[in-house]
Amino acid sequence: MATFSSKTFNSALYQSFRPGYNADFFKMIYNYHAKHNGKFDTAADVGTGTGQVASVLAEKFAKVHGIDPSAKMLEAAVQKPNISYHVANGENLSVLPSASVDVLTVAQALHWFDHPRFFSEVKRVLKPSGTFAAVGYSFVIFKDYPRAGKRILDLGDQPDQLGTCWDHGRLILDNMYKSIDVPMGSVERHYFPHETLPEIMSDKVTMGHFRNYIKTWSSYKNYSQKYPDRPDIVDLTIDAIMEEEQLKDEDEVAISWPCVVILGTNA
Repeated sequence: MATFSSKTFNSALYQSFRPGYNADFFKMIYNYHAKHNGKFDTAADVGTGTGQVASVLAEKFAKVHGIDPSAKMLEAAVQKPNISYHVANGENLSVLPSASVDVLTVAQALHWFDHPRFFSEVKRVLKPSGTFAAVGYSFVIFKDYPRAGKRILDLGDQPDQLGTCWDHGRLILDNMYKSIDVPMGSVERHYFPHETLPEIMSDKVTMGHFRNYIKTWSSYKNYSQKYPDRPDIVDLTIDAIMEEEQLKDEDEVAISWPCVVILGTNA
């Protein structure tokens, strides 16, 4: 997560072009929480970034805490009257009193944490029967252009492209968090695409928008700083896709992300 905490990271670009989560994702959390007799008073979103999840939680909960180690990210965070933002690490949630949170979410950030220390804090701040919910997603898929999806996978994975430029923790994410022990009660793991459950991360965007999304990757910033004199590697990849598929900046494409959702209760 060090790259996202950098004072030079473009948090406005991140806020504008990072993907969000479909309503079905939040419905999964709320249904699980209600099933375990949870209340909807206070939520906390850890690793909140620019508040994409926190802003949706604010429609359901009376009070929401958005927590992120990057003050730069929080500068671009979505503002709502019932959201309070705090600069803090996931391993030290001292800004939250013990047994004060009904639902704690982590979106695309669980792989960055020291897990034993983080879950110790999760269990401390959650109320009895409070809900822990995490989501992580891997490389984007083009629904109608499989060759384009292969190019994006190679861009993110190959060592001669961005593969060696990710911050520590990326491999945990690519394994869909299967290596993470979740010391909560009634743990559920749901993998998408799913045979029966609806997609929780899908969108239709222009190729111009998609180009800017890829430029929010931490590996792209790290690569650009490491090789400032090289051509823009994302532009090279997107331009090759557009030429191969005869697409223009304004053309819309349907995309989705392979995801994992983990749910657990503070039993």
